[in-house]
Amino acid sequence: MDLDTKMEVNSIDGEKKEATMEVVLEEKSSSPEKMQTQPIPIPPEYPSEFDTRDYPHTVEIRKDKISAKYTGVGNHSNDFGSVRTNKPVPAGIQIYYFEVEIVNAGRQASIAVGFSTKDFPLTRQVGTAKNSTGYRGDDGKKYKDESAGQCYGPFFSTEDVIGCGISSHTNSVFFTKNGRSLSTAFEGVRGVFYPTVSLHSPDEMIRINLGDRPFKYDIEGHRADEKVSIRISRVIDTAIVIVRSQAKFDLMVQNTPVDEACLAPLVREYLAHSGYVNALKTFDEALGSDSEQHMMLTGLLPGGTTLGGSDTKMGASSSSKRVKHCLSGNAPKSRRQKKARAARHAEKSSGSKETNGDFKASKKGKDPFGLSRASDREAIRKLITGGKIGDAVELLRETFPSVIDDNLLFKMHCQQFVELMREGKSDAAIQFARGKLHAYKSLTPDENEHRCSVMGLVAYVDIENSPAAPLLSPSRRQDLAVEINAKIMIHLGLPPQSKLELLLRQLQASQEVLRECNHGMGAPFSLA
Repeated sequence: MDLDTKMEVNSIDGEKKEATMEVVLEEKSSSPEKMQTQPIPIPPEYPSEFDTRDYPHTVEIRKDKISAKYTGVGNHSNDFGSVRTNKPVPAGIQIYYFEVEIVNAGRQASIAVGFSTKDFPLTRQVGTAKNSTGYRGDDGKKYKDESAGQCYGPFFSTEDVIGCGISSHTNSVFFTKNGRSLSTAFEGVRGVFYPTVSLHSPDEMIRINLGDRPFKYDIEGHRADEKVSIRISRVIDTAIVIVRSQAKFDLMVQNTPVDEACLAPLVREYLAHSGYVNALKTFDEALGSDSEQHMMLTGLLPGGTTLGGSDTKMGASSSSKRVKHCLSGNAPKSRRQKKARAARHAEKSSGSKETNGDFKASKKGKDPFGLSRASDREAIRKLITGGKIGDAVELLRETFPSVIDDNLLFKMHCQQFVELMREGKSDAAIQFARGKLHAYKSLTPDENEHRCSVMGLVAYVDIENSPAAPLLSPSRRQDLAVEINAKIMIHLGLPPQSKLELLLRQLQASQEVLRECNHGMGAPFSLA
């Protein structure tokens, strides 16, 4: 119960009230005194008092050995009375700190507080001789190894408490006044130092606190802040080393010669795998070689096959004619059906079927990169990337009917709905959704969410500036085209990804692992 509550409870009886107040006041006033009379133990290797064997005659050290008074006249610069502690600052500690209470500032308050070495002349002001640092009260200047000081902090006088600390990590000296930091005063301070106080005018008197009493300044908080600073500094230093080593590694990689003979086959295989027939021809023309002859010699193209796409035996049912009709939309339906039957018959006769990634060596030997059907794959890709999804579905049914499954068809129908909305055909899109998208009943949660997102386009007047605008991104067409091409390649018994794609994915993964090993330092690696 606090003092106010005691007074209220006992207010009926005046005598009892007075007695209660005395007890409470006695309890409250006795605690701090008990704390004051119980000194904090100072470790034996730390300074504990002034050196009473070596000090100038102008100073009187009191019996408590922590108080000193100036007894000189103080008329000259060489009649200072400086006193230092009995031991130096211990080696290896993070921060050493002490405080000096100005009991009496005397006539001029020309008191200086700081550090000095063993050979410092005690008749000089600390900071004005070699290997010493100090902060003076009557001018607020800081001094280091010289007679002329530099402006630093406020003046100090009677009843002020001046603190001084040194950090072994930063090799810096800082000062405080009445529990407030005055920032770093000096850097690059190295040596074995003693806490030192200089007096210079009559009646000046100080009392030093070497840690046996609580400090005014929160030195523990200061230590904690510096520990954080040390950790940050180490992280930065580590980062610099990592960046430099990474730069050396990058330079080494850049300077490593790469045989172009190794690159050309990778690029060719990528273009062939992706069905970029025209790009493949252009690439070989740029290298001064004949695409078809080169492919046949290197095994990229089987005999009797052209970059136009189909086996010569297919004759009238060539992909180029079929694609032309599909793109123009003028091919009679009966004719398309005949071609579809011919394509299905060709697939059955070749024995193509899904292999789930278990690629057959025999097929790879005949047509290792699917060039015999490259024109068909290229036509499908161009239709998809051009936004003609309906035509792509029709051509896919004609050329690779067994590739189509419900999952793939659902994705193509969703993209077709997006294309209708992109063209502003909202009525046709709604009609299409009723006939196609609503027909899918067994969708996964992700597929159902995607359908809802796609159909949500009808809610916006300006879809290009709506929250659903990402659905219109050209990258969605490209992703769909890549997925369909991968399914076709699997259907043909070939890898779903080219060697160049696998190489780049490995590079991306390796860079990510390297960045993790470097503690996340450096910019994320990107192939863009």
